[in-house]
Amino acid sequence: MTKVFTIIILLICSLSIQAQSNNTDAKLLKKYSKKELTELKKNASEYEFAKYCIDNAFYIGEGSKEKIAASPTEYGTIKIKELTDINFFELNIELKQSDFQAFVINGTSKVIMIKSRDRILKELKTK
Repeated sequence: MTKVFTIIILLICSLSIQAQSNNTDAKLLKKYSKKELTELKKNASEYEFAKYCIDNAFYIGEGSKEKIAASPTEYGTIKIKELTDINFFELNIELKQSDFQAFVINGTSKVIMIKSRDRILKELKTK
């Protein structure tokens, strides 16, 4: 009985991991073709970088109207449908090597900050 229970638990864990992987790949397909994704997976560090970017290449904060008005050229604008479920790759923003990017989210008082590639790599090293 214990063996059967153990096998069932292992099967459930395996299915859960597979489902998470499929969800991640679906999000990556917003940027990469299936062929590109297959190639990306061959480079473990770039694949991990891309997976991390899905949810961690940005953060959202309250925007200061005064600060935005004082430096309007430093802020782009962007439309985001659902602020609680953002896939970075759906934003169609290319990361800059060492500079953060700021965008005012249309219809809100919020700003989305896009981290630099260097910052994300640093975060991955400490992860």
